[in-house]
Amino acid sequence: MSLKPLVRMLRDGRLAALMGVGSQLKSFYKLTFLAAAGQSGLLTRLAASPATLDALAEFFAASGPAKDALEAWLQMGLSLRLLSLGPRGYALRGLAKTLARPQNDAVLALVEEAATLHHQLIGATLPRLRTGQLWSLADQDGELIARSSRVLEAFQAEAIQRTFPARGTLRLLEIGCGSGIYLRYAATRNPSLTALGVELQPAVAQMARTNLRNWGLEDRVTVECGDIRAKSPGELFDVATLYNNIYYFPVEERVASLAHIGSFLRPGGFLLLTTCCQGGSLGAEVLNLWGAATTGTGRLPSEEELVSQLRQAGFGTVKTMNIYPRERFLAFQAFRG
Repeated sequence: MSLKPLVRMLRDGRLAALMGVGSQLKSFYKLTFLAAAGQSGLLTRLAASPATLDALAEFFAASGPAKDALEAWLQMGLSLRLLSLGPRGYALRGLAKTLARPQNDAVLALVEEAATLHHQLIGATLPRLRTGQLWSLADQDGELIARSSRVLEAFQAEAIQRTFPARGTLRLLEIGCGSGIYLRYAATRNPSLTALGVELQPAVAQMARTNLRNWGLEDRVTVECGDIRAKSPGELFDVATLYNNIYYFPVEERVASLAHIGSFLRPGGFLLLTTCCQGGSLGAEVLNLWGAATTGTGRLPSEEELVSQLRQAGFGTVKTMNIYPRERFLAFQAFRG
């Protein structure tokens, strides 16, 4: 074997470029494979038990050339050390085995989100801008976002624990209730609490209703589908919440939107708002890009900016808590005077 081609590539810089990219490709392939395995049902199938190629071909209705393609795809999983092959057939291995566990569904959803929405955002935003286009809410999978947002669940639950009274009658308005998981946390925190969840996306609202029914909370919590900005204040609430969705409001409309939300609160009631802020991790940067590049939404706020907007909206005391420093994930407790 001649080393001359490698020497030439080393001298002109091509080898450094190739090795630099090559070192990153495995991670890209791994995430893409894991996302596809999750979305296709393969993780669930192999979590139950190993399966032979014939069994998986039947599962995916793959025959003839399609069976060869399936085997090649599975071979990729073996090369990435996400699958193993033994006497009983293919089995999950490593990170694939970890993500197949039900308690890690939020992390799996984040992988699926990265391979779909994040990939589109990074790869296609500039071409869209050249044609004067932005993204729309229809370009995202609301149910997937609701699943992946639960990666922050432990930190969100801490904010609820630190701010919600544990006893006494409490009426909650949750704006953008997602899967309903935080309504459940609030109801568990205070057995006398009742709540109304308002969710913009119909499929997500239905998912929340189903979850709340399964959790035995449908007599204490109801969910409406709609936009809080179109809802007129009627009954007053003790607490209103905006969890991880201030970026669904354009920057120039945030003060007015926050003031409108404040009109649903009793005097002395508070708004609990959580959000990633400017200066966070790469995940926060992707979220910032999504907000800035999607019609009807907005970029992430800075901490100082959001405190100022809350005060302009008529809230008095505003307390901030950095509940996940690595992500610049903050909670804002703003009281109505």
